[in-house]
Amino acid sequence: MTVLIFTGLQLSFHRQFPPIVSSVSLFFHDAATWFGVPYATYHSITRSKWFKRLTARKKVAQPKEEPLTISEENPIYKRRTFLKLLSGSIIAVLFLPSFLKWINPFFPEDTGSSEQVLSDGNNLNPQPSPSPKSAPPVGGGRRGEFRYYTVTEIPEINNDNFSLAIDGLVDRKQKWNWNQFLNVHRDVQVSDFHCVTGWSVYDVTWEGIPLKKLLNEAGVKKNAKYVKFYSADGVYTDTLTIEQAMMDDIMVAVLIDGKLITQNNGGPVRLIVPKMYAYKSVKWLNRIELIEKEHVGYWEKRGYDKNAWVESI
Repeated sequence: MTVLIFTGLQLSFHRQFPPIVSSVSLFFHDAATWFGVPYATYHSITRSKWFKRLTARKKVAQPKEEPLTISEENPIYKRRTFLKLLSGSIIAVLFLPSFLKWINPFFPEDTGSSEQVLSDGNNLNPQPSPSPKSAPPVGGGRRGEFRYYTVTEIPEINNDNFSLAIDGLVDRKQKWNWNQFLNVHRDVQVSDFHCVTGWSVYDVTWEGIPLKKLLNEAGVKKNAKYVKFYSADGVYTDTLTIEQAMMDDIMVAVLIDGKLITQNNGGPVRLIVPKMYAYKSVKWLNRIELIEKEHVGYWEKRGYDKNAWVESI
């Protein structure tokens, strides 16, 4: 309970601490939850009045007899002990699938190419060839694991429905299909990824096109004040100011650690805004629109900060 309270308070004020502190706190908070909640459930059941009534033995006169010797060959379980074991086993079985789902990201991933293709709902060909910089010593040193969230059904993207467009208040509207987009020159950068819920992934290798480069090639009109990003899910949107969008490390990414970004992680193309929390890094990116009036993004409408700067980095 002490661990839950302490880490819960830290996570409530995670903006005041470095991301590594929040990541460690989140791990211990989750661990305390997964071990504490089943124990509390078990404790509540076995200490309840109805459980005590269920396990109470009726007082009946017993004939005198010699006591039995308890051994491994002749174990004796009272009714109360048996029901406690049964209750604990049921609780363990109920919580086990969720616990395994939580603990699985902390184990090494199987990076076999065949499994990656099978686990990804997108179907795009050809596959992009990674730059040599996506491998060590420049890239490939990721620390931590992603957690995947979505507010909609995850879109399935293939060669027929993939598109990425830049339009709105630009001099030259552009639109690419998959083959055309793969021909655009890509850069590589290594940056951290921070979620507003408190977890982080460090030294992630992204390969893609700097947003600044795409905007300059499209030609931003003088009356454009904001850049609006659309997700292929048809629901999620977010914005950056022109000044924010021109930061050097904002990228329209295609590869992570030399592999195509998976469907769960927002692939095949997603926005990456390293200095802001990840709700600004729009998944399944399919349109970039230059606009004059401010647009309030999906999570900002629900109370999140419009400026999602990560503090203490």
